[in-house]
Amino acid sequence: MNDLKEPVARAAHPGARPRRSRLRVLLYVLAGAVLLALVVVGTAAYRGTPRVAIDEGAVIDSVMAATYGGYSTEKEGWLYKGDDDVTYLMRVVQQQKITDGADGDELYFIASGAAVDGSEHAVYGAFHLHPARPWDGNLAQASLQVKYESTLAVRPEQVRFLALGANLRGWIVQAQSGTDPTQAPVTTTNTVLAPHGGEIAVLGEFLAARTARPAVPCEAAQAAWTAWDRDTAPAAPAAAAAADDADDTEEDEEEEPLRCEQRTWSYRIAPSDGPLPAPITVTAGGTLDGRPVEAHTWALAFDPQRFGYAIPRELRDE
Repeated sequence: MNDLKEPVARAAHPGARPRRSRLRVLLYVLAGAVLLALVVVGTAAYRGTPRVAIDEGAVIDSVMAATYGGYSTEKEGWLYKGDDDVTYLMRVVQQQKITDGADGDELYFIASGAAVDGSEHAVYGAFHLHPARPWDGNLAQASLQVKYESTLAVRPEQVRFLALGANLRGWIVQAQSGTDPTQAPVTTTNTVLAPHGGEIAVLGEFLAARTARPAVPCEAAQAAWTAWDRDTAPAAPAAAAAADDADDTEEDEEEEPLRCEQRTWSYRIAPSDGPLPAPITVTAGGTLDGRPVEAHTWALAFDPQRFGYAIPRELRDE
C-alpha cells in the first residue's frame, strides 16, 4: 500500500514543482538558445560581414586603372590601348551607388571613349561591383566592353540608368555610328544592359535614330533606291541557278544608294514590380523619302528563357 501514500505526501506541498518538470524547462531553454545561435550563425554566413560600404571615387579609380591603364592629367582621362592597337581616351560618363543592396553598397558605372587619332573607333564599358558572396574582403565585378564604328564617344546624356525590374537595375545606352549623313546613314542604337549570372548581359538592341541626306532631291533619291532594291531582291531558285550558269564571275555588290531619311524611334518602359523587366514600347516617328513615316508601335516582350527582349526586324540596324 506504500504506493498510495506518495500522492498524499506531494499534496501536502502544493507549491513544490516536480524535478522532472524543472529539467524539462531547462532543456527547452538550452534548445532555444542553440537554435537562436544557429540562426545567427547561418544569417551571418549568408550575409557575410556587416554591410559593406563602397568608396565610390577610390573604387572607380582602381577599376579604371586596372581595365584601361594610367590616367592622363593632361588629357583628363585614361589612355587605353585596345587589342585592336587603337588608343582610346576613356572617361566615366555615368555612375550610381546603390545603398540598399542585400550585403551593402553596389556600384554601377559606364565609361566611354573614342580613338585619339580621330579614326572611326569608339568603345564603352559597363561595370557593376558589389560585395563578394561569401564575403572574402573583396568586391565582385562584372563588366562588358562594346566597340562600334564612330568618332564619337558616348555622352552622359546618352546613358539612362534605371530599375528594369523589382530587383534588377541596368542601363539603356545610346551609341552613334557614323558622323556624315551625306556619305552614309548616321545611326543611333539603343542597347539595354543589365547584370546577369556574374556578367553584364545585352538584353536587346533597337534603333533610336537614323539620318541620311543625299546630294539629290528626295524624289530622285527615292527612285534610285527603289531601282536598287528591285535589282537586289532575292531571285527565285531557278532564275538564280540560270544566272550562275550564264556568268561564273562574281561582281561587286552595288552599294545601297542614300534616301532622304530623318527617322526616330522613341521608347517607353513601364515600372516593373516583378522580378523580370517590363515590356518596352517603341514608337516610330520622323520622315522617310521626304514624307512622314507611317505611325507604328511595337511592344518588345521580354523572354526569360534567353534573358532578353524579342526585337523585330524593323527595329534592327541591318
